Amino acid sequence: MKQVDIESRRRGILAAIVESYIGTATPVGSRVISQRLRGGLSPATIRNVMVDLEEMGLIMQPHTSAGRVPTDKGYRTYVDSLLEPIRLTKDEESLILKLVDQSGQDLDSIIQGASRAISVITNVAGVALTPRLKKSVFEHIEIIPIDSSRFLAVLVTSSGLVKNAMLDSGEEMAGSELARVAEFLNQELNGMSLGDIKHYLARRLLQERDSFYAFLKKAIDIVSLPNLSRMEDHLYCEGLTCMMANPEFKDMSKARLLLRLLEEKKDLFNLLYEDMESEGIKVHIGRENAIKDIQDCSLITCNYKVNGVSIGAIAAVGPTRMEYGKVMATVRYMSEVLGKVLERLG
Repeated sequence: MKQVDIESRRRGILAAIVESYIGTATPVGSRVISQRLRGGLSPATIRNVMVDLEEMGLIMQPHTSAGRVPTDKGYRTYVDSLLEPIRLTKDEESLILKLVDQSGQDLDSIIQGASRAISVITNVAGVALTPRLKKSVFEHIEIIPIDSSRFLAVLVTSSGLVKNAMLDSGEEMAGSELARVAEFLNQELNGMSLGDIKHYLARRLLQERDSFYAFLKKAIDIVSLPNLSRMEDHLYCEGLTCMMANPEFKDMSKARLLLRLLEEKKDLFNLLYEDMESEGIKVHIGRENAIKDIQDCSLITCNYKVNGVSIGAIAAVGPTRMEYGKVMATVRYMSEVLGKVLERLG
C-alpha cells in the first residue's frame, strides 16, 4: 500500500510540474508545486520526490539554483499516463466550424481553412495535407452536357471524393458521344489509381492507328482537364507568427530550423504520409522525432477520412511545452469536421 502511495505521489508531482511549466515556461520549484497540489505536502517532501523523478529521467534541472523542467521522457509519461482527456468548448467547436465553412467549396481553401483553425484554437502552427489524389482510386466519371459545346465532367473516387471540371470545346459534341466516352472511361479505369490513369491512356493511344484514335484522344483530353488531372499533394501551414512568439523560439537557431522545415516541407510530407496510414492521434515529442529540425518541438498528427477511407492528415506543431490535452482535442475534432465537410462536398 505504501508503495502505491509513493507512486501516486510521484505521478501527481510530475503532472503538476508538467502543467505548471506548460503554463509559465519557467522552471518549477517545490513551493510552486506545494501550492498547486494543496494536499499538505511540504516543499521538503516535494523536493525529495523531485530527486526521484530526476533520477528516473522524467525531469531535469537546467541550472543549479533553478527549479525543474520536464524532459521528453517526462512529457511522454504525462501524455500516455497522466493526461486527462478534455473536450473543446462549444465556442471553440463553433469557431472551428466557422473557419472551415468560410473557406467555401474549393478543396484547397477548405484544407487551408483547417490548418488556420488548428492554429487559432491551439496557438501553435496548424498543418494540413491535401487529400492524396495520386493514391485515390477511380470509381466513375459522369460527363454532363451544358449546351452544344460545353460540358461538365464529374470524377468520383472510391472514397467518395469528387472532382469536377468544365470544358468549352469550341465545337459541337453530341450527348450520345459524351455518353460513349464516359462509358469507355468507366469500363477501362474502374479500380485504377488516379496517378496511373494518364500514363495508361497515353500508352493505349500509342497503340491505336485507326478511327478509335480520335475517340481515345477525346477521352484523354477530358481526364486531362486541369481540375481533374492535378495530382500534386499540397501542405498548408498557418500560425507561424503566433508560434514564434513562444519564448522557446527567441533562440534564432531553433527558429530558423523550424522555419526551414516548414518551408522545404519534404520531411514533413513524409511524416504525414506515414501517419495517415495508421488510425487516430499520433504524438511525436522532442527527440522522438526522426526529423532533426524539430527535435525541440512536439508534433501531433491525425489522419482524416472520407467515407471511412483515410485520404490525408492534419497536424499541430509547437514547442514541447504545448497544451497537449487542448491540442490533441483540437486535432481530433478537426479530423472529424474535415471528413464530414469533404463528404458533404462530394
